Amino acid sequence: MTREQVAKMIHWEWIIWGLGLVNVVAMFPQLSQLLTTHVTEGLSVWMFGLYLVIQSGFCLEGYFKRNKMFFTCMGLSALVSTSIVFLTLYYRYVA
Repeated sequence: MTREQVAKMIHWEWIIWGLGLVNVVAMFPQLSQLLTTHVTEGLSVWMFGLYLVIQSGFCLEGYFKRNKMFFTCMGLSALVSTSIVFLTLYYRYVA
């Protein structure tokens, strides 16, 4: 059995889309807590910045290779990471 046959048999496309969406949703609790409490202690801007770079890279990979899952899920994840980075910096230094 080839890897393509195994992927089709286990519905790999659905699995990878599900995992991609979990990647997006996994950061929502952090974003929600940040929006409601404005508490930034314990948040690493560098870590979320690194996530943002990685997610943007995979988003572009999806764009250039026409991979809808990478483009969509990593793009959405990059938006959430961007929000967390900017809100953290805003609450620490402006508000």
